[in-house]
Amino acid sequence: MNRDQTIRGRQMTKKTMRRGAVGAISVALLGGALAMTPAQADEPTFAVTTSDSSVAVGDEVTVTVAAENVQDVFAYELALDFDPAVLSYEADSASTDVTGSTYASVQGDDLVVLHTKLGTSPAAKGDVSLVSATFTARKAGTATLAVPSLKLVGTGGEARTVEVEGASVAVDRIAAPTAVTAPKVSGSPQVGKVLAVSPGTWSVKGVSTRVQWLRNGKAIAGATRSTYRLAPADFRAAISARVTASKADHADGTAVAKAISVTRKAVSRTGVKVPGSVKAKATFKARVSVKASGVSPKGTIRVYVGGRLVKKNVKVSNGTATVWLRVAKKGRSAVRFVYVPQSGVEGSHRTVKVRVR
Repeated sequence: MNRDQTIRGRQMTKKTMRRGAVGAISVALLGGALAMTPAQADEPTFAVTTSDSSVAVGDEVTVTVAAENVQDVFAYELALDFDPAVLSYEADSASTDVTGSTYASVQGDDLVVLHTKLGTSPAAKGDVSLVSATFTARKAGTATLAVPSLKLVGTGGEARTVEVEGASVAVDRIAAPTAVTAPKVSGSPQVGKVLAVSPGTWSVKGVSTRVQWLRNGKAIAGATRSTYRLAPADFRAAISARVTASKADHADGTAVAKAISVTRKAVSRTGVKVPGSVKAKATFKARVSVKASGVSPKGTIRVYVGGRLVKKNVKVSNGTATVWLRVAKKGRSAVRFVYVPQSGVEGSHRTVKVRVR
């Protein structure tokens, strides 16, 4: 028999495979086995090795159960434990450099291997590969590879179980997609206006994208849609957007759109409602409203009667303020309401005539 092993692809239960191995070993013993070889000074060692310590999803990795310094191995049985969620066994890929007959099948989370020599074939000795099998990485993670049980049978039929050093292989995500066309921010750089960002195009098809708007390079809380309305805090800031491209089994790719500078304030308008006429020295109420497109204005109101400041620092809340006034002089008085804005909003004012009787 040449050194190429015979792999039989039929699926066998573990019990059936064991019976086949025992039968083969019995035939070998009846045919006249060789005498047991004396042990060498070096103790045999057994270990699981991998062709790569880390691979990416979709890559193949060869897993080998290797033996060194062995003497008189006529048959063996092993179960290679692996994580089928992370690695998948490539059918009929199991092989060995030990001559004889090999039976391999996947049973649950194990690749079960039975091997035996036949007739008067010499037992294996020295450094040998008990099995080498190909696996494909299915999912990112760490795959632990172990052989909890390895049974060796000598020429004379004596059996022993040995320990095997395990191994692991890290499965990384596929390289991140890159932006072929960069995302782009469009819109008017004025407080209260709406900006939009395009997702760009990516080197990998079928990606999903998500957005994070940035102010001077830092994330704006809650700004994760493809559009963003400029707030007063954005005045004189550089606004950009970071687009993240995602796809299963890939690392995330990111690209940042070129920033635009917000150079214009929101335009405000002040409105006032007062009674048609009031009594001299009587207190009356003025309702002030401040509006600005896309912004809920904040700030304060100052009031001037006949050019004299009579009220200041009246707080504007949700775009409105209430001012209580009293005018002593009868006749028609000019009352001026001045909106002192927050940053990013232009000020405005309104003058009304009040008839005092």
